[in-house]
Amino acid sequence: MEHHPDGSFFASQDPSPSDAQSLRSFVESTAAAEQLKVETDYGNGFVRLLTSEAQRRQAKQDIRCVEDAVIELLRNSRDAGAHVLFVASSKSGGQRRIVIIDDGQGIPEDMQERIFEPRVTSKLDTMRMDDWGVHGRGMALYSIRENASRSQVLASMMGGGTALLAQFDLAKTAERTDQSTLSPLIRTEDGAWALGAGPHNIARVCCEFGLKQRQDCTVYLGSAVEIAATMYSFGRQFLRRHLVSISADPATVAPCKRLALSRNAEDFVAIAAGLGLEMSTRSAMRVLQGQITPLNPLLDTLERILPEGGKSKSSKRRRKGAARGDTDSSARGLHISQQDLGQFAADMSHAWRGLARSYYLEEDVIPEVRLTSEGVQVVFPVRRMD
Repeated sequence: MEHHPDGSFFASQDPSPSDAQSLRSFVESTAAAEQLKVETDYGNGFVRLLTSEAQRRQAKQDIRCVEDAVIELLRNSRDAGAHVLFVASSKSGGQRRIVIIDDGQGIPEDMQERIFEPRVTSKLDTMRMDDWGVHGRGMALYSIRENASRSQVLASMMGGGTALLAQFDLAKTAERTDQSTLSPLIRTEDGAWALGAGPHNIARVCCEFGLKQRQDCTVYLGSAVEIAATMYSFGRQFLRRHLVSISADPATVAPCKRLALSRNAEDFVAIAAGLGLEMSTRSAMRVLQGQITPLNPLLDTLERILPEGGKSKSSKRRRKGAARGDTDSSARGLHISQQDLGQFAADMSHAWRGLARSYYLEEDVIPEVRLTSEGVQVVFPVRRMD
C-alpha cells in the first residue's frame, strides 16, 4: 500500500489475478445470498420475499418458548404412529435438553437430516387439525431447528421408533420459570377429566397432550435417569415375551427397548448415551440394581379432584431411590410389582373399551387393580355415557 497526498491509502499495484477472482467471487456470493431471499425487488426498500424465506421467518415465530417445541415433538411422534412416548427433560448451564424416544414408525437413515428442512413431511395425505393447530405442513421440525442450539435424530429403526434430541439456549428461547409444579386432574360436572390451574410448563404441556391423546398414547416424563430406568423395565418385558437374547445387536432392537440389552453398568451408559440419555456409571448401576424404580405414566401421577371437592387417590410417582416394592404382602404370599400391576391395568383398560362401547358406558376409565387375600381384584368404575 502507498500513501496518497490526501491522506488515504491505495494499492501500489494491480491485484493479482487470484486476488481479483477471490474478490469477485466474494461479491457475487454475497449478492446471490441476498437474491435467494427475494422474489421481486420493488425499489425503495420494498421487496417480495421468496416463499422459502417467508417460511423460514414464519418458522422462527412458530416456536416462542421451549414448551412450544415440546408439543411439536409430541405431535410429531403421535403422527408417526407412536403409542408410548418417553420424554427426558434436563437443564444445565442455561441449556434445556429435551429427548423424546417413541415406538413409532421410525425414520429412514437417508431422511434423518432432511426432515429438518422446510416443507419435508411424511404426511402428504394425513395433514390434521388438532387442539394445537394444523400439523403436517412439514414445518414443525424445521421450526425447532431454527430456534434450537442443537437438534438431531440420535437413533431410529424402521418400525421400531426414534430417539430425537432438541436442545435450547434459554437466553434465546425462554421457558416457564416454574418447571416443577404438576397440575391436578379435575373431574368436571359432566364427568370428563380436565387439567386444573398451574403453570404452563413442560409437564403441563405433556399432560395436556397425554389427556387429549390418552386413547392412543401413553406419556412418561422425567429426568434422563428416570426415563432410562423406565425404558429398561419396558425393554426387559419385551425381551422376555419375545425370547430376545441380551447378546443381540442393539441396532436390531427398537430404541425404546435397547437398554434391556445392557449386561453391566458400562453397557448401560453407552447405550443410554446413544439415545441422548446422559448419566454416570453410578446412576446406571443404581438402575440395574433396582434402586431407581420405573416411572408411572404421567397422567397417573396427577392428583385427582372430584366435583364435590373431595380428592380421589392418585398414583404418585415413586421417589428417586425407592426400592422396587411389592404390593399387598397380605395376599397369601403373592407378590406382584407395581410396574407389572400398572401394565396389567393398562391392558385391562384397553379390553374394557369394547364392552363399554356396546353398553354405552364411558370407555376411558382406568380400573383399580389390587391384591387381596382372595387374589387379584380388578374393579371398573361404571359410568353411563350422556
